[in-house]
Amino acid sequence: MKKFIVALMVIFLSACTLGAAVTPKQKVSEFLDKYKNQDSNIISQLEETIKNDITNTDYRDRYKTLMTNQYKNMEYDIKEEIIEEDNAVVEVEITVYDYASAIRNSNEYLNEHSDEFSKDKTTANIAEDIKDTAEDIKDNVEEKANEAKDNLESDNNTNKTDTTGNYDEDKFMDYKLKQMENVTDKVKYTIEFTLTKVNGEWQLDALSNSDIEKLHGIYTG
Repeated sequence: MKKFIVALMVIFLSACTLGAAVTPKQKVSEFLDKYKNQDSNIISQLEETIKNDITNTDYRDRYKTLMTNQYKNMEYDIKEEIIEEDNAVVEVEITVYDYASAIRNSNEYLNEHSDEFSKDKTTANIAEDIKDTAEDIKDNVEEKANEAKDNLESDNNTNKTDTTGNYDEDKFMDYKLKQMENVTDKVKYTIEFTLTKVNGEWQLDALSNSDIEKLHGIYTG
């Protein structure tokens, strides 16, 4: 996710290429409208970002659909504009799909049901497991020959427990995308855009990672 957020900064910089807005409010409005109108540069950067971050073609298409749907359905309300000489702050309330809740719930589900996302074993893996199990049984018999049968079975079961914590990332990605695709609830965030006047023109300052996440509805706090 961190890698994806860094890449989203590139999309933000593309959106900052705006016309000569007269006021800070207009500058911010132009910026947000680029997202809402799915500006070609924004979409191109989104596609490049997804291509570099997601290898599965189907997942790429689904994630792109989620993001473009987010952009065009985003709502915003400019609440306040404060100008002090060559610096300005524009406070905006944005309303976006709450993808963040789906991401949080998916991560929690993974932690509690990791077995559902276990990696499919190959023939080589199965052969290795059989070999390991045979060695475990031999060791247990030698070490616990005088113990009760139920204790021996308990030891064998413990030896077979998977404690690696590994999971199939493709399986989890499919699950997480499904949860995001089912999102209908929206969430409101407040973002304070700061601007600086350079050579008589207002320019947007860089947004924080958390504000970029809010724009995309993936801010998990």
